[in-house]
Amino acid sequence: MLDAVAATGRATRVLAGQFFDLTRFAGAVLRSVSTYPRTAASTVARAIVSQVRFTAVEALPLTAVIAAAIGVVVIVEANAAAVALGVADTLARLMATVVVREAGPLMAAFMVLARSGTAIAAEVSTARVLGETDALEALGVNPLHYVVLPRLVGAAISVAVLTLFFNVIVLGTAGVTATTVLQQVSLERYVESLRLVLRPTDVWESLAKGAASGAMIAGCCTFAGLQARKNPSEIPRRVTDAMVFSLLGLVVITATAAVLRYR
Repeated sequence: MLDAVAATGRATRVLAGQFFDLTRFAGAVLRSVSTYPRTAASTVARAIVSQVRFTAVEALPLTAVIAAAIGVVVIVEANAAAVALGVADTLARLMATVVVREAGPLMAAFMVLARSGTAIAAEVSTARVLGETDALEALGVNPLHYVVLPRLVGAAISVAVLTLFFNVIVLGTAGVTATTVLQQVSLERYVESLRLVLRPTDVWESLAKGAASGAMIAGCCTFAGLQARKNPSEIPRRVTDAMVFSLLGLVVITATAAVLRYR
């Protein structure tokens, strides 16, 4: 019993220490923005474009397949429940609420975390193990400027773009399924319902939530990678840490957005 309590205490202390270090890292990243060297703008811009191409553009086919499958599954299940309750005309409203406000940003963030977040953590931790970040510091280059900030900006843009793309594919697939396969509502009525229920603030909130999730994922992954020591066995460990930190961050962002929306 005492051993279990001691183990829990040690785990809590380690987690609290990691949270404190992550908070200090976030503060250091914010401070580094004010000391950003203008002469490195072109290099950092190329790094951001490369990150967006890898994280967003190359992920579009996978996102389309997953979004289409989710759109079909959600509309079929929602239609069954709506018919049973006699509210089949609210399908568009349900889709807009579930997909645009919640599922879109969350699913886009999950895909980026699984596909790109792990790659970022592995890349940065490998650079740390091989001493590349130490070489940058020896040359007078702040790793936060060259390693962290481009990935933060690139991931934020990428998740926002994928969120919008995911929402469009899901709503379109759901509309086609509802109007042609299930035949519970006409296409005109479905589109009109979406127009009435979707507000510009919903779209902007979804994009902002996606951008915040993307920046958080890149921040957690680069933080975990930079914590690696000069040992190759550190790489898989830091990738695991990055996944855990990012998942906890996604929970916090989703819960915070829900509380702010419905308070």
